[in-house]
Amino acid sequence: MADGVDFYSLFLVVIVILLIAYLLIDTFTKKPKKKEYVTRELLKCVKCGFSVEKEFEPGDFIGLVKDKCPKCGGDLRVEGIYSVEKEKILKPGNP
Repeated sequence: MADGVDFYSLFLVVIVILLIAYLLIDTFTKKPKKKEYVTRELLKCVKCGFSVEKEFEPGDFIGLVKDKCPKCGGDLRVEGIYSVEKEKILKPGNP
């Protein structure tokens, strides 16, 4: 009987070691996907309210008159500067 107990104990120890090794390997080999962000700016027309999102350019600041409105010819002013996940940027022509 003593030999049978030793065999089962050894078997359980080996199973536990294999399980721990599997969990450690599984945990450390999966690296979380790093999210990429880009800085965008929101331009809004002071006359008609038309707005467009563009890439941020160094030196831009909120309140800067940057361009002319394609609809009414009014000034397009920078209303906001923010970071967005690269995957969530709306492409032209996609809703």
